[in-house]
Amino acid sequence: MKFIKVLALSLVLSTNFFSDIPAAEPPGQIAVSPSMFEIPIGAQPATRSIRLKNLKETPVTLKVEIYNWTLDGNNTLQESPPSPQSIDQWMVINPLAFTIAPGKEQVVRFSIRPRVQPEPGEHRAIIYFNEQPSSTTKGGVEMLFRLGVGIYAYAEPIVHKGTLTALTLDRNRKTIHAELMNRGNVHTRMKGSYAIWRKGTFPGFSSMAACVNLKPGEEKPEGFIRAGNLNNSPVLAGTQRSIATAIPIPDADPQNYVIAVQGTVDGATIEKLFQ
Repeated sequence: MKFIKVLALSLVLSTNFFSDIPAAEPPGQIAVSPSMFEIPIGAQPATRSIRLKNLKETPVTLKVEIYNWTLDGNNTLQESPPSPQSIDQWMVINPLAFTIAPGKEQVVRFSIRPRVQPEPGEHRAIIYFNEQPSSTTKGGVEMLFRLGVGIYAYAEPIVHKGTLTALTLDRNRKTIHAELMNRGNVHTRMKGSYAIWRKGTFPGFSSMAACVNLKPGEEKPEGFIRAGNLNNSPVLAGTQRSIATAIPIPDADPQNYVIAVQGTVDGATIEKLFQ
């Protein structure tokens, strides 16, 4: 059988890249923690560490790459050219290549050492861990994984100025759309949750948090259907984006349900009930 190498990009981003939610451990692959860093920077070096665990039954060899990045108009991560102000040019990382035995861990340390005075605001990088082909593969298809850890570095003074300009619900497409404008110099996000209720049963926003955080086996309140987290993808400084969150409105008579949305944008509280 002809040997084929397939590169599967797996940015350790939860559902939303560089999410605040801790990275899960994908069965049979590689677990990385943490999945994102937010680091203050200045004249002195800033040092952090990343822990990787091999969940495979065979050794895995990884090589490290670092890139500057931005988002395109579709909120898709794009590598961008380095500049004197991009932290990929200021980072020292060790080791750059290593092998992890099955069930074992590897700690990778990196340091941000600015070569010039950082301009105020946000500086970004992504650290990729690229799995290398195995020397023991005997043909067939070998899946290689690329894991990404996002780095947000902040230089003072920092300006948070994100604004929610619109929040809408498309019942037919079962999607909540949050329109966000960012006039600050660091990224912003809408952080929060949604909850679906039968009409006439919503208990109010003061009771919503308890429903969102129901544990398995706990009794659901009357009329409560489902809850979940909003898509908290970042909106970079100087941009405006529409962030969509898919929600599981029941197919049977979707007009018979209300959707409550509760969250924050740069400290501003948002509460909206779609009836």
